Amino acid sequence: GPTPFEALRTVNGQICATFREACQLHGLLEDDQQWDATMSEAAAAQSPVRLRNLFALILAVCGPSNPKQLWESYKESLIEDILRNAGRQNPGMNLDYTPDMFNEALIIIENKVLEMGGKELEKLKLPTP
Repeated sequence: GPTPFEALRTVNGQICATFREACQLHGLLEDDQQWDATMSEAAAAQSPVRLRNLFALILAVCGPSNPKQLWESYKESLIEDILRNAGRQNPGMNLDYTPDMFNEALIIIENKVLEMGGKELEKLKLPTP
């Protein structure tokens, strides 16, 4: 007979909030390993500008399951040029990453994502500038 929807959302005796969550627990969905590997390789070989473009492309087109984790893993690589520029403007100062630098990168990334027809960063559960 027909299977109730609740049964489809049940994994190991626990009812999941969404079908997506149930599918993830069953291992039916891809995780972000491929996007993490892509970002890792690009971070080692590409400029921060290109890395931001790649990150925006992944967000807009590829639909990673945990965009915030990708951001957290690569946010410093994504703003290396912004930090370097701040160092040029303040020679002799030891500069460290600041919230303003991360916000500048987030603005650039969000603009790229929107240009590609993607969603605002807030809807992707990413920090908003």
